[in-house]
Amino acid sequence: MCRATLLGLVFLLIATAYYPFDWDPPRIVRNEVVRSPDGALRFGEMNRARTPSTPSWLRDARTSGNVQIQLEFEPRSLREHASIMMLASDFWNTDFAIGQDHSDLLVWLHRPGSDGNGDPPFVVERAVQPRRWNRVDVMVQRDHITIRVEGRRRLVERLPPDSLGVWDPGQIALGDEVHGGGPWQGGILHAEVRTPAHAVDYVRPGALSIPRRYLYLPDHVETFTPTDTEDWLHALLHLLSFILVGFLIVLARRPPVRPVPATLTAAGLAVVLAAGKFLFHARHTSVADIVVQVAGAFLGALLAWRLAWAHAARSARATGGAPAASGPAGQSQRR
Repeated sequence: MCRATLLGLVFLLIATAYYPFDWDPPRIVRNEVVRSPDGALRFGEMNRARTPSTPSWLRDARTSGNVQIQLEFEPRSLREHASIMMLASDFWNTDFAIGQDHSDLLVWLHRPGSDGNGDPPFVVERAVQPRRWNRVDVMVQRDHITIRVEGRRRLVERLPPDSLGVWDPGQIALGDEVHGGGPWQGGILHAEVRTPAHAVDYVRPGALSIPRRYLYLPDHVETFTPTDTEDWLHALLHLLSFILVGFLIVLARRPPVRPVPATLTAAGLAVVLAAGKFLFHARHTSVADIVVQVAGAFLGALLAWRLAWAHAARSARATGGAPAASGPAGQSQRR
């Protein structure tokens, strides 16, 4: 019974870890970023166009508190839901990003009060038109942000003073995210960043690294510490599920498995589940998850071992004997 339950639980953990089973392993892919005759960059399903290092204007932006981003883009359709341009260090830390969500324009801005990815974003509804050039200007001036679409002011919001001071070193990426995420498809004619001392258009030749082929390896590793309530709930779920795993591993054999070998077996399962997420799209693992799972497995194994020992002791008293000195029932007693 315990073996069947353990096997069913393992299959359930596999399903929840990899669903919806969108196979997406690391591989060498052809870069679909091309330059059209009008000088624009065109983006397809596999895009890599980014700076090789942190842009030189970042220090000036952090010091002055002022930056202006001018973006002119033509989406392939209104089905797009991805970042068009961003400055980020990895999948979990974004300083700014301009993205499309169907007809809505989204602007993420890392600032005091936001998370590391700049959530919640600023949203300009019905600002994006398909198959035509859209002009967007995002201006951050110390304590407020202004977003203009086609020269018309569509959003003005106050910001904490010197919001750009929290920006970290990262890379500019066009048509995709720095590590992971989904591609944006369409064309970009102009992608300029201005600070008081710098002006860079990242569409001009040589501004970005655009290899013919590249290793497609999205970021599948989350930050170690849970960042919000949802992450803490996931950690609690991992703990509870592996308490049951450790409990069942101990009782799946007669005589019962000792707590340390049972915990090591559960740890192996946790590592295999985590490694498998590198093969599926948008699945992410965390070292913290593995730590929590191993801790849960140890607690479950210890509980099952104590229950087995107590059961052996009761059985021995009922038969007029004594519990085995070396462990629960089923192990020989030393004489």
